[in-house]
Amino acid sequence: MSNDTINAVERHVTPIADDFGVELVDIEFNNGVLKVVIDEEGGLNSQTLVDMTKAISRMIDAEDPVPGKFTLEVTSPGVERPLKKPAHFQRAIGAEVSVKTEPDVEGERRIEGVLAEANAEGIRIAAEVGDRSLRYGEIRTARTVFHWGPAPKPGGKEKNHKKKESAST
Repeated sequence: MSNDTINAVERHVTPIADDFGVELVDIEFNNGVLKVVIDEEGGLNSQTLVDMTKAISRMIDAEDPVPGKFTLEVTSPGVERPLKKPAHFQRAIGAEVSVKTEPDVEGERRIEGVLAEANAEGIRIAAEVGDRSLRYGEIRTARTVFHWGPAPKPGGKEKNHKKKESAST
């Protein structure tokens, strides 16, 4: 899908998102799936996702901004949120992030660390190898990083519980 098509979809979806009081985070088109990512302060509920999907589907039927067949997916950003706009970066200050730079940017292309600063021009990441500053135009992709807690040990409490039961019989 061309940038023109994504821009056309964005022009039509933005007022719908505004009407629902949600933020349009991102629009992607990959492998026949038009993915519209929305968010709401305090988190989205399933009814908002259902209602937004219906409203966007009606708009697509009426305006036909996307050529060909595709599947519409309206979703929340999830726990690892994409960072696309300066406001996204500003909300993520203090969070661990993963950033991939454009190919022509000097230095390592993949940077992981804590987002220390975000302003109108760019960001600063506190990484293990030192701080790295980037302008927004130097960033290809960025997202927050969520670390799951340690996995439960195999045969943990449930196993001990079974031993107690068999000992008492």
